[in-house]
Amino acid sequence: MNETVADTEVQAERLQLLLEQTGASARLAVAAATLSFALVAWYDFSIWLLCWYLAVTLISLWRARLPSRFRARYPDQCSLTCWDRLHYYSAIVAGLLWGLLGAQPTANLPPALQPFTLIGPALIATAAMSSYAIRLSHYQGFLLALFASLLASYGWAHGTESLAVWPPIVLFASYLYVFARRFHRTLIEALATKSDIQHAHRELEEANRHLLQQHRVLKQEEDIARHVFQQLTLAGDAQPPGIHVWNQAMGNLSGDLVQTICSPSGSTYVFLGDFTGHGLPAALGAVPTSTVFRTMTEKNLEPALIARELNRKLHTLLPTGYFCCAVVMQLSPDRTSLTLWNGGLPPVILRRANGDIEEIPSDNLPLGVVGNDAFADQCRTFELQSGDRVYAYSDGLTEAENHRGEMWGRDRLLQFLAREGGGRSALDPLREAVLEFTNLAPASDDISFVEIVAQPAAREAVA
Repeated sequence: MNETVADTEVQAERLQLLLEQTGASARLAVAAATLSFALVAWYDFSIWLLCWYLAVTLISLWRARLPSRFRARYPDQCSLTCWDRLHYYSAIVAGLLWGLLGAQPTANLPPALQPFTLIGPALIATAAMSSYAIRLSHYQGFLLALFASLLASYGWAHGTESLAVWPPIVLFASYLYVFARRFHRTLIEALATKSDIQHAHRELEEANRHLLQQHRVLKQEEDIARHVFQQLTLAGDAQPPGIHVWNQAMGNLSGDLVQTICSPSGSTYVFLGDFTGHGLPAALGAVPTSTVFRTMTEKNLEPALIARELNRKLHTLLPTGYFCCAVVMQLSPDRTSLTLWNGGLPPVILRRANGDIEEIPSDNLPLGVVGNDAFADQCRTFELQSGDRVYAYSDGLTEAENHRGEMWGRDRLLQFLAREGGGRSALDPLREAVLEFTNLAPASDDISFVEIVAQPAAREAVA
């Protein structure tokens, strides 16, 4: 059904092109007939010549109106077959009339113009080739009608003398037909290629419309997911004093989760997790993690118990191969003691007030890798002094790359933190340094960085 409709559309398009070319050539035929009449009538006017001129002009004007009539009446009043026949039979009539120019006597014409009654129709047959190329059968009918009429009328006017022109006329007509066949084949191939390109263009436009529609749907779903994600994972209206967080997503949704919560007893809990993957699949694991972490910190539970419950939940929910590298930290109410559990994240950095740096490596597997029977909840506790700072980060920080593929790296991070002393936060200078290093290179991972200040001064608490 669709192929039939498509074939009809192609045939209609080709017929429209044929008629448009016919209309243009018919207007030129009127000019050629006028020039021929004036040239011959100047030397030998006759009623026969005038009748010939009027007949050729009338059929040419009628054919010149075919394109406008086709546009106005197809397909309601006439089928493609009807229009095809109108063009074919009118072409035969036009060919017969042009061939009748050979009946004009040439005795009174100057010697240079005497061959004109033969050359004129031959030139018309040559010029008409491009107009009929789409329908070779139409040109064949026009050609046969023109040269048959020309030979017959010229023979009637000149008798046996006309036999001398038969061989060159037949040879010339044969040459025109052979050339027209080649021209027709080339034109049809070009039109087929054009039709294929147009079809591919329409399919591409349809695919683009479909993709845009799907993009709008996905964008809407992503906006909803981001809104829900933010509402479920935001840790209160403000960060606890002395804790600074940088979380930069690779895309619209971050696979890193940072939670900072003050429990009813005054302890401060910090969670930093880096889920497998990026975007929505990674962010989905953050929702149950945030819920469990909030619930357990409100009960003032130990980091080991929190990590164990998070592992149980994620091991149940996440498919095989998906897990969460995380660190769970608990600060005592007076910020003099830090208890942490590290499972798979880079070493937590402890920078003492005197500038000494200590790295606390991961002692445990990431959350969700094994069941609770094999899960290790080993924690470490550290005493903190005023001015000490604790830094935790995801591997997206040290693996941030510039345009040359060079990573920021652990050494740069340690050197940077060693330089950053005093009472100000290292977060903003670090962010500026990393972004300057990457220099707008495409992000390869989510970046998270947490800075904890032991026994924050009053000015930091206010800030």
